[in-house]
Amino acid sequence: MKFQTLLHILRIEGLTPFTGCAVLIGFAVTLWETGFWEAEWSLFLVAAFAAFLVHVDAHIWNDITDLEIDRHEKSRETGRDRPLVYGWATISEYKTMSFIITIAVVILTAYLTVYRIWMPILVLAGFCFDYGYNHPRIALGYRPFTEWYIFPWLVVGVTIAIVYAATGIFSLLAFVLSLMHGMTVTCFGVSMMRRDTGSDQMGGKRTTSVGYPKAPHATIYGIMTMLISVIMILPLTRILGSIDLAYFLCLTTAIFAAINTVLGAEIDQLCTRAMYSVFPDFEKNANKLVLQQVGASMVHAVAISIILVIGGGIV
Repeated sequence: MKFQTLLHILRIEGLTPFTGCAVLIGFAVTLWETGFWEAEWSLFLVAAFAAFLVHVDAHIWNDITDLEIDRHEKSRETGRDRPLVYGWATISEYKTMSFIITIAVVILTAYLTVYRIWMPILVLAGFCFDYGYNHPRIALGYRPFTEWYIFPWLVVGVTIAIVYAATGIFSLLAFVLSLMHGMTVTCFGVSMMRRDTGSDQMGGKRTTSVGYPKAPHATIYGIMTMLISVIMILPLTRILGSIDLAYFLCLTTAIFAAINTVLGAEIDQLCTRAMYSVFPDFEKNANKLVLQQVGASMVHAVAISIILVIGGGIV
């Protein structure tokens, strides 16, 4: 197995805005809930590492399940290497890596359970997302709209788990903030599926964009995210006890959701153009916009974390 395989499996552009940003938000929420000195930071780090491993395992199974799909993808245009397609690794090696990762997660979970009794349920939920979306025997990713309702909960699950590990609290604040970010970053996920419409269709993968190609999915999802961010003002006010702080958090989310919506609308337009004309640069142009959405989503997580920490008077 070539070293490039490991770099591909990490997929920083997917790992960071979802799990990475969930850990950042979880850090800020932990400071809000207990302060720095009362939190169990060693448990926080163990839980965060376990979450990263589960996410990486999802990448492994996604590659295995999508092998035939990936043979049709324009990898140069999307900037993604395909180790199984290129022969850099075998399915057997991938499954071995998955087995090792799973054993490691089980060991970490056993350690966390000594201190946090409900941790196995949270980790089991993580594996349900992992296998449910990616495993070839279930493959929810091959059905329409699954990215709409699965991706946001990845962020929610990781954030709640690591805050629980650090504080012993099932934090309602962690739930609300992570859901807001989860929907914001899923704008990128929906757009990514729009970008991959051509290869998915040729490979027989019936995603939302393949099943309903004429609908502007990225635009619709972005608008939904902006509406949810406005609705969250009331529950955040009750949780935080400050309408000003809640307003700034929701306004920030609405702004970044709007940015991702505008970028997603451009991807929708490119997708429509590719449907009705010869457009060889579709994947390349769409990929640039998708990466901008990734960047905007990461800045959003940093922004709401800073607002919570500073605006909440934690520092």
